[in-house]
Amino acid sequence: MPWYKAGTVSVTQNSNSVIGTGTAFIANSRVGDGWRGPDGGWYEVTNIASDTALSIDPPYQGATNAAGVYALAPLQGYVKDSADALRALVNQFGGVLAVLGTTPTLAGIRTELNLTDTDGLPEGSNKYHTEARVRAAVLTGLVTTDATAITAADALLVALGKLQAQATATAQSLGGKAASGSNSDITSLSALTTALSIAQGGTGVKTIAALLTALQAAGAYGRNNIVGTVSDAAGVPNGAILESGFINSCYYEKRADGSLLNRKQVTIGGGTAANGSIFKSVNFDMGPFAYPFVGDYEMFGYGISSASGGGWAGQQLFGSASTWGQWAAYHPVLISGSTNMIIAVVAHGRWK
Repeated sequence: MPWYKAGTVSVTQNSNSVIGTGTAFIANSRVGDGWRGPDGGWYEVTNIASDTALSIDPPYQGATNAAGVYALAPLQGYVKDSADALRALVNQFGGVLAVLGTTPTLAGIRTELNLTDTDGLPEGSNKYHTEARVRAAVLTGLVTTDATAITAADALLVALGKLQAQATATAQSLGGKAASGSNSDITSLSALTTALSIAQGGTGVKTIAALLTALQAAGAYGRNNIVGTVSDAAGVPNGAILESGFINSCYYEKRADGSLLNRKQVTIGGGTAANGSIFKSVNFDMGPFAYPFVGDYEMFGYGISSASGGGWAGQQLFGSASTWGQWAAYHPVLISGSTNMIIAVVAHGRWK
């Protein structure tokens, strides 16, 4: 190791102090080094105070010199100190170095220590992120008062706190609203612009008129379809409830339940003629029914004088399911030939 000679020194006769200029004593000398002064004498370094100040022993023997040359010489003691330090290092860490192996790479050390994965690590308390420990982790420090939006910069604990705050705020805002499913807290609806469908428990329309139309289109009866054309399909009514009209000079009423009423009134002239102890008009063919009957039906009538009233009517010739037959008016007294007789008949049965 070369001697250190940089800079100059200032020394005073009989003084232990050496003051350097342009020197770096700390990095280039040690206590115990040999120091040769400007006088050529050798001294022992006893203290290094700074890069520009050290102490020697014995005190400087030469003449005072403000800028003298010098030399710092390392002595053989460094080798012994190094050997002692190395021996101490081996004694303290030799076993550790043996455990680390002989491959001078990170991968080699991991292999030697069985640390290529976490299987070789003994687990301490909450040391590794196993699934069970993650699930059981306590959310220490969780803050649930910030309901702002989660951002990519948020830590997991912060994000969980925001989610809880948002959920709490939502629950509070919905606290006065009706729950889904069966509930009894809805008492009225206002400002509803879309009609609830039938599947939703509504009608699908917004007005009473539209509701009646929809109901009637679906088969319900209302004022618009109670009276109309009575019909059915395979015995099931699919038309109006009541149908009435005037056909073949005959009034009729046809009902959805299958009942049928035919009604007719005629006026015949000629009065009455003796017929035993009573008086009778001429026979009159009443013609066809407005609607024919199906099966049995019943029929009755009456006859009166247009002048004096009274009397009755009787069927003279049976009709059919579609005709009235012949009828005549009867009266207890003789009605003059110039007086008209009125015959009214009613037939009741079924149209289906």
